Amino acid sequence: MHYTVQEGDTLWLVAQRYRSDYRMIALANSLEEPYEVHPGQVLHIPRKYRLIGFIADYASTEGIADALRAPEPFSEVVYSFLHVQPDGDLHPGAQDPAIQLIRARRTRVLAGVTNLTEALYSPQSADAALLAEDTRSMLAGRIVEAAASNFLDGVHLDFQSISSAHWDALIELAREVRAGFASLSPNYTLSVTIPHDWAAGAFNLKRMAEYVDLMILEGLEKGSKDPEGPPTRLAWLRKNVESALEHISRSKLAATIGVYGLDWGAGGEVAYITSDAAARAASETGAHIVRDTDSAAAWFEYCDSRGEQHKVWYEDLVTFSAKIRALDALGVRKIALWRLGAVPATVLEAASQAWVWG
Repeated sequence: MHYTVQEGDTLWLVAQRYRSDYRMIALANSLEEPYEVHPGQVLHIPRKYRLIGFIADYASTEGIADALRAPEPFSEVVYSFLHVQPDGDLHPGAQDPAIQLIRARRTRVLAGVTNLTEALYSPQSADAALLAEDTRSMLAGRIVEAAASNFLDGVHLDFQSISSAHWDALIELAREVRAGFASLSPNYTLSVTIPHDWAAGAFNLKRMAEYVDLMILEGLEKGSKDPEGPPTRLAWLRKNVESALEHISRSKLAATIGVYGLDWGAGGEVAYITSDAAARAASETGAHIVRDTDSAAAWFEYCDSRGEQHKVWYEDLVTFSAKIRALDALGVRKIALWRLGAVPATVLEAASQAWVWG
């Protein structure tokens, strides 16, 4: 974010305007005491949050476009294109050349490694890739090679639908990847997803923190197999973050925020839906939108062309801002967006210019 100094402005007044610390603005603009500014001077207003975006290779065009469209560059983008298969092999998806345009915006790009195959996280893939020492070591080498050969800035490990045994093995994988990076350069970043059900599995977060730079807590509560209701309850998000902070420091913790919807059909079928698509469906059917006070999520009911009744819960800028306030109250200032290409434009703009929650 940039601001052009007006007549009568002082650095302190500018900081108040953006609910920021004048010393942070001074540091970002190489200003020294007494921090004088003059009309017409353009100041960079530093973002309060470290912002991370997820891009899936199956929607790389839309995801990259979102990253480039953001008013301010992301700190990191996780480009998930390395898929671990049920036989333990690593299959790289298509590498979109446009990903390098994101790096040109001073954004670090991490290679996402995942056991997501055919739209489902596979425990079999985790078994095959992680539990045998020789297979795991081979995987670590291939991961390091993939990041280096594609000129990326590090790796993000995203294994889900896993057990505590998988998590312990994932720690060993992180240790080996870290050692591989150390032999190349000290500037690589290594991060990992903490699955939303980590507490039930008693995953050892503290030990993982020894090898990774950042741990990104999956802050998405509901999926297509869960009971009808808001995608993420604020109370659930707060509790999960508070529990994680008992094991790792705030400096290493980020939280993923999802902005999405779920459409429950009368027969029990559930479909993911983007927030924009949910808002359009409500408008086109004339549905009455209700705002849930506990989660800040919106919901409505509508009847489709076949006469079947649906209930949709979805999130938007209101819920996103409520989550940011909840995380801010807990001192968590690293935010990840799931997923670029499906984020409403209003949320993308607000997230990019995150000084608005100062």
